[in-house]
Amino acid sequence: MNKYYSTIFILTICLLFSFLYCPPLDVFYDDKEIFQYIGRLIDKGYTPYRDVFDHKPPLIFFLNFLGQLLGPWGLWLLDTFLVLLASLLFLDQGKKFRLPYPWILPFLFNLLIRNFLVSEGIGMTREYTAIFLLLFFCVLLGKSRYRHLLLGLLTALTFFMQQDQVLPLLPFWVYALAGDDPVPLIKRILHAGAGFLAVTLLIIGYFAATHSLTYFWEDAFIFNFSWYTEKKSWLDHFKSIKDGMDATGYKMAFIISVALGISALFLQNKKKRLVFAALLAVLLSFSAEYLSGKLLIGQPFYYYFLPLAASIPILVFTVFAFTEDGFLRDKKSQLLYGALLSCSLAYTVLQHTTHLSRHNADWIKETPEFQYLQQQHLKDYQLYIFDHSGFIYAYNRFGILAPSRWIYHHFWRWYPHWDTDHHILQSIEQDLQKHQTTYILDRSDNIRAENPAAYNLWQSFLQDHYQPVQLPLEAQPGANEPSAPVNPKIILWKLKGIPG
Repeated sequence: MNKYYSTIFILTICLLFSFLYCPPLDVFYDDKEIFQYIGRLIDKGYTPYRDVFDHKPPLIFFLNFLGQLLGPWGLWLLDTFLVLLASLLFLDQGKKFRLPYPWILPFLFNLLIRNFLVSEGIGMTREYTAIFLLLFFCVLLGKSRYRHLLLGLLTALTFFMQQDQVLPLLPFWVYALAGDDPVPLIKRILHAGAGFLAVTLLIIGYFAATHSLTYFWEDAFIFNFSWYTEKKSWLDHFKSIKDGMDATGYKMAFIISVALGISALFLQNKKKRLVFAALLAVLLSFSAEYLSGKLLIGQPFYYYFLPLAASIPILVFTVFAFTEDGFLRDKKSQLLYGALLSCSLAYTVLQHTTHLSRHNADWIKETPEFQYLQQQHLKDYQLYIFDHSGFIYAYNRFGILAPSRWIYHHFWRWYPHWDTDHHILQSIEQDLQKHQTTYILDRSDNIRAENPAAYNLWQSFLQDHYQPVQLPLEAQPGANEPSAPVNPKIILWKLKGIPG
């Protein structure tokens, strides 16, 4: 393929695959509703962590804020630009290292990162860290005098987007700092540190200026190390990863790429240390499962596989670009491997393309509760959603703010010792009374079995201050919800003494 044709091909593929997740067609997912909500909060002058709880690092909130400034398609435009930038830079590396088909691996990257079974559309944190990983690799291979500065900057962007995803970068950092380089080691370290600090100081400065550093530290760091990590046997990790691979279509690409990488260590290859680093990066791409053990709980967290969208093509690149083995250098062999890597993933994209939906949130919008609330012309603090993170969509759809910083509550289900003194639950009740919140959409049946004390306390508060709303139709909430097989009952409560 002519070098200009390969650029046009990757540009076209990237745009077409991105259009599968443009705003009218994007996949609904509650995490993305949370990110959007916090982005709106920033736009209104509030601060993440201090004014709303979340344990993700802050970069995803700032990205959503910026996307909203650009309009309804803003986040999609930013997302598409980042994927396109990474794809074209990766293509350029393929041309520089004289791959016979430099478009194959950028094409594979797009197939992996736009796999609807994994990606949950656009806007997930690990999508962006996968993009940063691919950009990191392209910078690592380059000759720019600012290379180590950029590597430090990309590491900081990764860390403040999703902390555990720094782990796949570590083998490449060892390669960058331990390898032969005309730049002295101390200078490389200083440049990398300057790049990392450039992002870090901006973020710390923002939270210091808003008097929110303590909230930032407790929610985005202490919480993750104290609660979000979970012990699990290596065999159980292996089973979860294997089952997830089977379900998402990633298995063939993973097996072929790892087999190629291991083979390259025993065959002739000019950069075996880089191949080894890429192999480690693939294994470390599962860090989310290693740390949390949540890959297959409830609704499977298949988006934990998103880092592989970058690490698999990177590994294959290190084999193809630096091999001195006649068979692997042959262009027919590389085309064959490219086809094998891509075939099942291409089918998944085709399957998604033929089943596009403009109604991803219908399972919420069609509930009697939502339709009732839609008629109430709600303002800030007049609605509170308890233990139904999907319904955070209502905050965004109605353009309102929640009366409490605790906008989701599944920790009462996940962790038996969560909020044992009911301090958080009582703070929620105080906020509701302070704002005289009119409506509460309650799914606390969800926590009854795991945390009966919290359930009883919450129910007592509701019955003292609220009364159930009699809806015109009997609600069957969650009937179409693509998550839990059993959907606890939802009750819409209204503040006592409010007419109507």
